[in-house]
Amino acid sequence: MDSANLSSVLYVFLYISLFFEVVILTSFFEGRGKMKEEEASEPTVFPSVTIAVPVWNEEETLAGTLESLLDLDYPKDKLHIVVVNDGSRDNTLQIARSFEHYPQIEVIDKENGGKHTAVNLVLEKSTSDLFGCLDADSFVDRDTLKTIVKYFEDPSVMAVTPCLKVLNPETFVQKLQAVEYTMGVFLKRVFVNLNSIQVTPGPFSVFRKRVFDDLGPYRKAHNTEDFEIALRMHLHHYKIVNSHKAFVYTKTPKTVRALLKQRVRWTQGSIQNLLDYREMFFKKEYGNF
Repeated sequence: MDSANLSSVLYVFLYISLFFEVVILTSFFEGRGKMKEEEASEPTVFPSVTIAVPVWNEEETLAGTLESLLDLDYPKDKLHIVVVNDGSRDNTLQIARSFEHYPQIEVIDKENGGKHTAVNLVLEKSTSDLFGCLDADSFVDRDTLKTIVKYFEDPSVMAVTPCLKVLNPETFVQKLQAVEYTMGVFLKRVFVNLNSIQVTPGPFSVFRKRVFDDLGPYRKAHNTEDFEIALRMHLHHYKIVNSHKAFVYTKTPKTVRALLKQRVRWTQGSIQNLLDYREMFFKKEYGNF
């Protein structure tokens, strides 16, 4: 490729990049007024909520996860927490059992079948208005559920994703991820304005139970079930929003090797799910998404 053609390609990429940045910034500032309204209000209704906690060899973090759920500022009679032990080989089940004296907590033990089977087991039994999941390496802020529930006063909202933060970053790799997650808060706010939230992360995304009644349970989905359910919801025009004040703290990989393994799984699963939903590509009915 000669220098003239190379320059042309470079200009095209620069134009697309600048155009994308302008769209993002414009969308963000257009939605700032709505953000202030969301911050100023609290829920007037407290629907029943079931939270599934699928666990597999989580003895190091499970107790803290459950304690954070029990500490939620939410009516105790409206909150049901179900821990599903998915064939753990360490002391996870014993730790879960030690919390059974709390009336909100139920423990189920099953053979290993993967996270989606554990969550679906809870879904089958749930009669709550709302349904959520919390990974056992994550911890919720005391006001998080109350903050999320407020969004469901809008009948068009079908799911709410939280504001994810890195828990106690120690290594250089974790501190980089902390910056990445902070930038993600800004981007998710933009995606809400564009109706383009692309993933409902495992750490405390909350859904109307009818989403699963209408669309079916979680699927294995190339080990990225939280991405697939978001695609499925967009396919059926179900609205997903993000709460920038619903804080959830999650453990992240400490080393480059562990981070690479995680991101390869995420990327591979995302590509495979996008191929599964390629029917949505370049169609006006799906809007900005």
